[in-house]
Amino acid sequence: MRIGILGSGLMGGKLGTIFARAGHDVVFSYARSRKKLERLAREAQGNAQAGTPGDAARDADAILLAVHWSRVDDVLKQAGDVSGKTIVTCSLPMNADDTDLVVAHTSSRRATCEKSSTRSRRFRVRHGAE
Repeated sequence: MRIGILGSGLMGGKLGTIFARAGHDVVFSYARSRKKLERLAREAQGNAQAGTPGDAARDADAILLAVHWSRVDDVLKQAGDVSGKTIVTCSLPMNADDTDLVVAHTSSRRATCEKSSTRSRRFRVRHGAE
């Protein structure tokens, strides 16, 4: 399976490494530096590589969305067309200083993500309440 990692911080880096070591093709993307992406790909071994969000999404069977909530729109814009892709997210809908939820009082992360674009997406939300 080809898995695109959108957000290569603690969660994306660790999960992408686990996926690569399990034999999946992984593209790490969206980090503060290209060097970090290259290091993650090298250390993950297997069929892991560094790329842009567009590279990660282009031929992916599944996408891991692992960025801070404030960066979701930006990374999805950079990823391009993700129509029909299954997107699994571990991004919590927190405000900029991580002190409060920005959704989930009257809506859900899934509904908010699906409204962020006219493209059809299937979101699978894990890590807390949907």
